[in-house]
Amino acid sequence: MGKLSQFTKVRLLVVLAHIVGVWGLINYWDPHWLLLTLVCHICFLWLGNEMYVHRFLAHKAFLMPVWLQRVCAYFSVFNLFGTPIGVAATHVTHHKYSDREGDPHPAYDPVRSWLWIHPRIDKSNNRSTVKRLMRDDWLVMISRHYFFIYLGTVISLALLDIRIAIYGFCVHVMYAFFCDGLINVVCHRHGYKQAPTTDNSRNNLLVNALLLFSGAALHNTHHAHPNATRLDTRWYEVDMVGVIIDLVRIKRKTV
Repeated sequence: MGKLSQFTKVRLLVVLAHIVGVWGLINYWDPHWLLLTLVCHICFLWLGNEMYVHRFLAHKAFLMPVWLQRVCAYFSVFNLFGTPIGVAATHVTHHKYSDREGDPHPAYDPVRSWLWIHPRIDKSNNRSTVKRLMRDDWLVMISRHYFFIYLGTVISLALLDIRIAIYGFCVHVMYAFFCDGLINVVCHRHGYKQAPTTDNSRNNLLVNALLLFSGAALHNTHHAHPNATRLDTRWYEVDMVGVIIDLVRIKRKTV
């Protein structure tokens, strides 16, 4: 795998996680272990990706304690979306070219965007974002040792109990991949506009429910106000990640 790009390696790990996850659900089915999947979903997808990589790194929407940044950067690895720097930089590019030529995962090409095989996704890093985030030594370390961190953690826990690897990591990756496709494709095609934007972003309450009310599917509100920490602007909208941000945000950096 030495000659493969980092993102190609990530894709292969995602495929492997799906295979092991399906195999594990067939051979080790136990609904009680889905509680671990839920806990990992909150830690990895809500805190690691939506709060930290998305709203904090990509959009600089708020400040959070440095120790929590470190924990969330570690959590983000286990979504298998790619390194925190790469994901944040790609997302900045998505906002710049949303639903137009240059969008790394355009909803008008739904199959390739959902499956992460659109040719632009490998070359979509926003250079200024990469340069900004490369100043963080912890993020650089996470990027350099991304696969060692992922495989080392998962294999070590699998040796303790294979069900931890299956339900906490592989099944979570299956669900996270599904959630990512819903946001990138469905929330740019179906739903309602809360605010005027130049793209086709939509808020979608059904998708938000499928994402366990993380707030990520309030997508039009986010595209209209990318630096907002709370996306629930109507009584029937729920943004649980925004609630968490309100609890952990600080007024200034601690170090």
